[in-house]
Amino acid sequence: MDVKTYCSNMRGEVETWKSQIDSHMKKADRRSADMEEAPKAILKINELVTEMEAAISQLEVECPADWSSEKARVDSIQKDLERLWQEAAEGSPDDL
Repeated sequence: MDVKTYCSNMRGEVETWKSQIDSHMKKADRRSADMEEAPKAILKINELVTEMEAAISQLEVECPADWSSEKARVDSIQKDLERLWQEAAEGSPDDL
């Protein structure tokens, strides 16, 4: 897979996470922009999504020949997101 295809795929992942966060915020009867009162897990997930989006943007701009370290970073963030989402879902309803 080349860097452009990877970035395009990961952009889709970012949008999915943003949608999940927004959906949760609406279900919690909160405005999606009101992150200060969001449960802790959602705040951390939002931070990771922002970090992932920044890494993808940087990768798209730089488009390095060897992008394995950047890919590893984005993949790691994605795994952290999935783990945190699962942990929150299994924990307190206030966390997710």
